[in-house]
Amino acid sequence: MRLDELINEKYNILNDNDLLIWQYIQGHKKECSSVSIEKLAAKCCISRTTISRFTQKLGFEGFKEFKIRLKMEYENDQVKKKVVLDDVCTNYIKCIQTAKDMDVQEVCEHIERANRLFIFGTGETQNAAAQMTKRIFMYAKKFFVVLAGESELRMALEDIEENDMMIIISLSGENQMAVNAAKKVKGKGAYLLSLTELSNNTLARLSDKSMYITTNHLLRTGPVSLETCASYYNVVEILCVKYFQYLQQKQESNEQ
Repeated sequence: MRLDELINEKYNILNDNDLLIWQYIQGHKKECSSVSIEKLAAKCCISRTTISRFTQKLGFEGFKEFKIRLKMEYENDQVKKKVVLDDVCTNYIKCIQTAKDMDVQEVCEHIERANRLFIFGTGETQNAAAQMTKRIFMYAKKFFVVLAGESELRMALEDIEENDMMIIISLSGENQMAVNAAKKVKGKGAYLLSLTELSNNTLARLSDKSMYITTNHLLRTGPVSLETCASYYNVVEILCVKYFQYLQQKQESNEQ
C-alpha cells in the first residue's frame, strides 16, 4: 500500500501535528527520503518523538523504515519528460493488479442489499465511467441511477436514505461538488464508495471504501493537461466481475 493510501486509511487517528509532518514530506519528498529525523523535526518545528509516533501510526517500526518506503516511492514516481508507451502500459497493469487484489466483500454486500444505487461522475470521463457502471451491473440485475449534473445530484441527496448506496467518481477527489455530496451522503447514513486517483484526498477520506486509479500525464498545453483515463473503466469492470464472483460464492455456500 502506498503512503498516500495509508494516510487516507489512518486519517481518523492522525492529529494536526501528524498532518503537518505529512504536508511537509509531500512537498519535499526528495529531501525527506534522506533527511535525518532531527533535521525533519527542526523543519517542522516539532519533536523527533512526534515524528516517530506519526510513522508508527502508519504501521512502521519507526522513522527509518518509513524513510526507506518514502525513498522507494519517490524513485518510482519520478515523472519522465517524454511520453513512453511502456510506462503507460505498465501503469495500467499496476492499476488492474491493485483492483484485483483489493478486498471488496463489503462493497459487494452493500450493492446487493441497497434499496437504491446512485452514481455520480464529476467530469466527462468520470460520467462515462458512471454510465458504463450502470450498463454492466444491469447484467447482475442491479440498476444504478446515473446522476447527470448538479440539479440531479442535489435532488438525490435530498432523498437519499440510510439503506441506499452512492458511488462518486472524481479524478482529484477534491472537486467541491463531490466533497459536499460525500458529506451529505455520510450525514444521511448511506454507504459511500469513491473512485479517485491514488492520493491523499478529501473524497477518499470521507468514503466508507475507496478504490483508486493511477494516471499518466501525457502532455500539458497551458492549464490543460492530457491524462490517461482507461483505468476508470478497468477498475469498474473488475468491480463488476468481483460482484459476480461474490454472488456465485454465496449461492454455492447456500447450496452446501
